[in-house]
Amino acid sequence: MAGPQSIILHHYERSPYSEKIRLALRMKNLGWSSVEIPNIMPKPLLMPLTGGYRKTPVMQIGADVFCDTAMILRVLEERFPMPALELPGHEGLSSMIGAWTDGKWFQTSVGVIFGAIGDHVPEAFKKDREALSGRPFDTKAMAAVAPMLRDQWRAQLMWIEERLEGGQGAGGGQWIVGMKPGLVDVHAHMNPWFMEQNVPDFLETCFRSAPRTKDWYERMKEIKGQTPEEISGEAALDIALNAAPRLKAAQTDGECQEFQPGEHVAVAPDDYGRDWVEGEIVIATAERIILHRHDDKAETINIHFPRTGFMVRRVE
Repeated sequence: MAGPQSIILHHYERSPYSEKIRLALRMKNLGWSSVEIPNIMPKPLLMPLTGGYRKTPVMQIGADVFCDTAMILRVLEERFPMPALELPGHEGLSSMIGAWTDGKWFQTSVGVIFGAIGDHVPEAFKKDREALSGRPFDTKAMAAVAPMLRDQWRAQLMWIEERLEGGQGAGGGQWIVGMKPGLVDVHAHMNPWFMEQNVPDFLETCFRSAPRTKDWYERMKEIKGQTPEEISGEAALDIALNAAPRLKAAQTDGECQEFQPGEHVAVAPDDYGRDWVEGEIVIATAERIILHRHDDKAETINIHFPRTGFMVRRVE
């Protein structure tokens, strides 16, 4: 039964970023609880926990809320170090790979997928993504450039193929770095998975040029873990309401903007979904920022963000 020490993932089934975290949970064989959230706004049971941050997924442990997959993966490694995913050779490199898979490659995936299935996308979804990105979600335009984007997508897939071919000596060519799968593999898995959910024929076509990558991908899909406990959004809110954030000594470390503990600031993604979340600084370092805030539905919570990919400004 889910409680204040449980891992609670707020996600939806077809979210590629959620699958990245679900895969990590399987690889670490962790027990977790699942809260199914809408894939578009409104998300009334999630917003009290995130302070307005709307991207998917979000992880909750008691009254601590973790936003962005980079932050979630870091916390899973810190709190549940065995088995490790940040393996020798993955340190730092995994974050660099994640920046590519979540950025350039993912945007190419979006164009390929919605260029192919745009006619079947509900108008409510299009309007939601327009609000999220701040620009038109033009599936006709995506369809027009889709042939070129498919070339771009396959070219990026081939980087994995090159790595697997080149890694035959050290790791047997079975995993991207070393003798077993780790965080680099978790990041690299996301876009092929996203493609398979939506345009599987195209993925199979790409795999004809990348047989080692196909083999690697199939082995990644075979990784099993614990079946999550399904809970409601109301139950997750109740857990936060009756828990306290994990105690941390307030600190700031070499802040470029000279932030101080307790200072009132706002945090938002630097790419899209720029909903500013306000709170008081608990921790601010080069890797993370933690905000303390109060919400009537969730009481006192700490919200954790990575620094890469997020902007922080003072609130006067």
